[in-house]
Order: sequence, then structure tokens, then C-alpha cells
Amino acid sequence: MALLGFFVVIAVLIAPPAASASTWRRPVEGTVLRPFVVVPDRFAPGSHRGVDLDAPVGTPVRAACGGRVSFVGRVPGGGLTLSVRCGTLVSTYQHLGGAVVRRGEVVLRGAVVGVVGRSGAPRSRTPHLHLGAREAVSGRYVDPMSLIGDAPPAIPPLAPRAPSARPLPLGPAPAPPAPSARPLPLGPAPAQRAMRPRAVRYSRPLAAPAAPVPAGGVPLTVWAGLACVAVGLPFGGFVTVRRRRRRALAHIAQTA
Repeated sequence: MALLGFFVVIAVLIAPPAASASTWRRPVEGTVLRPFVVVPDRFAPGSHRGVDLDAPVGTPVRAACGGRVSFVGRVPGGGLTLSVRCGTLVSTYQHLGGAVVRRGEVVLRGAVVGVVGRSGAPRSRTPHLHLGAREAVSGRYVDPMSLIGDAPPAIPPLAPRAPSARPLPLGPAPAPPAPSARPLPLGPAPAQRAMRPRAVRYSRPLAAPAAPVPAGGVPLTVWAGLACVAVGLPFGGFVTVRRRRRRALAHIAQTA
């Protein structure tokens, strides 16, 4: 039995795998988040040298093909990476959370080799497994989904929504008019009363009329005042002389 198992392993390692639908299997059950994209320059920006399969963290990762483990370790951008040499092709598993096999071990198709993790720097925030496939001699990358027999499960489309019988409004409903603060009159407007003229009252008496002015330009009151002065001067002088004379006679009579 041991010898038979040895020959089976040798046949698996030596026989080149044919790129047919029955060669590889899916390492995890999940939809394809990011497909295989490779341009002539495989290291050009935008290339994706494998496929990203949706899987929760901790999901067991099974070998897509049988062969010998050729690498277990961390790579920049890929995190914990595991590679299995399957004849002329190499299968690669990246962003692992852990590995249960070591380099040099022989694994069969479908055997558990690790678990899904978040190691490295995955572009997608959704936990997933990166599966890659390349030719061991030339290094040319191959689409892993072309080697897997079962097609990836498709996401069921959303059910079409029944059209509404009532048309939807194109915009917000118009706001109702604001009620007027002042009520409107229910009857005819009242007739306006006739305005009466009001008498004007003065708080101060009116000024007296000015004295008439003669043709010469000098008022009569001025002439009357001048006449009084002309008459009063001689009369006043006469009275003064008469008083002085009386005082002299009285003085002489006292000294005699």
C-alpha cells in the first residue's frame, strides 16, 4: 500500500495538468469580486494577476490542484502567501490568515491548506481570497477561472419593482397660503364722513399797524418830539434864572 501511494504521488507531480474544466476546483465558495485582468505588460498598473473570491475571515482554503507546496511566507502587498506546484502550473493563495502546511509537503486536490484572512494590503474592504495561476517555466499568468470546472455562483438579480398606479410627484407639494392676520370685511365699506374746515386760532395777538409815514420820510411822532424840545428849552432856562435871582436877594437880606 505504501508503494502504491508513492506511485500515485509521483504521477500527480510529474503528469502535466491539462487546462480543462475538470483540472482545478474552487478553493472557497464565493462570488468573484475582481476578475482576472492582464495586459501585455503584466506588471503595468491596472493589471490583476488573479481573481478575488468573496469569503469571510476564517473560511478554510482548499487546494485548487494537487501538488507540492513550493512557498509559504509573506510578500509585499499580498500578505501571507502560499504556492503549490501543480505540474507545469503554480497555484497561489494570498491574504491568508494562517497556513496549515509547510514548504515541501505534498497536498491533494481539495485538501485544506489555510484559512482566509486580511493580511497584506487588499484593495477591497470585503474579506476575500486571492487565487492566482501561472506557468512555472515562462511565468505567464493564466486566468484561474478558465481552469475551474464549476462556474462561479452568480448573484441573483433584484426582482423588478411593480410600477405604482399613482404617479409620483415631481417636486415638493406647494405650501398652503398663510392666513391673513386682518379679517376681510363681510359687507360694503362704510361711507367716509365729509371733512369740515376747522377755524384757525392764534395764540398771540396780531401786531398793531405801523404809524403812517409822511411823504418826506420822517414820521410825525419825531416832528412832535422836536417841537416839544424847542419849546421846553427856553422855558427851562427862564425858570432857572428866576430861581438864582431869588436866592441872591434872600442872601443879601440875611447879611444886612
